[in-house]
Amino acid sequence: MSELQLTKPIQAHGETIHVLELREPTYDEVEQFGIPFSYTGSGDMKLDAGSALKYLPVLAGIPRSSASKMVLKDVFMASMTIVGFFTGSDEPPISENGSTTPRTSGE
Repeated sequence: MSELQLTKPIQAHGETIHVLELREPTYDEVEQFGIPFSYTGSGDMKLDAGSALKYLPVLAGIPRSSASKMVLKDVFMASMTIVGFFTGSDEPPISENGSTTPRTSGE
């Protein structure tokens, strides 16, 4: 489960939602909606917005009509959270000494 603080609250189930809770997708949902990203010929990751948008209301447990009221920044952040379920990139890697700075990016 991941939480996303919304920039602008939305209405869902008769309540004002300030924080969206996104659960991990199930096997059946992945089969239904697909992988929410692909790779380009040069190896860059490309978001599949159509797939991510289908996951959003399901994983958040909100109606699609509520998800459609989200501001674009929140939609993007939710999409990145969904991609993180597949890539394991929801948290930065921790090195042996507790640093989150990649080994090659400093002294």
